[in-house]
Amino acid sequence: MSQRSRSVRAAVWGFLVGGTSGVAFGLLLAPNEGRQLRRRAAYLLDRWASDLAGLVDRLDGADVPTDARQRADDIVSDARKQAESLLSEADALIMQARKGRSS
Repeated sequence: MSQRSRSVRAAVWGFLVGGTSGVAFGLLLAPNEGRQLRRRAAYLLDRWASDLAGLVDRLDGADVPTDARQRADDIVSDARKQAESLLSEADALIMQARKGRSS
């Protein structure tokens, strides 16, 4: 991507973000009619925050493992079994080598 297209892209994003935030602040700081809008925005933000907190609590305290969690646990269990198998094979080879030396 050229420097010019990056500059144009940054300018467009800046204009969009600046315009959107300007309109939002204008509505929130408007004198009389804005008071009702500010109350509604505060109510919605409070409601969304409590909904999000409830969702986080439910996800954090969930006893039922998710499908991805179950697959990850299965992979870890399989890897442990394979590691134990490799360790026991290595131990057997070491024992054989020691027996071969001592005879």
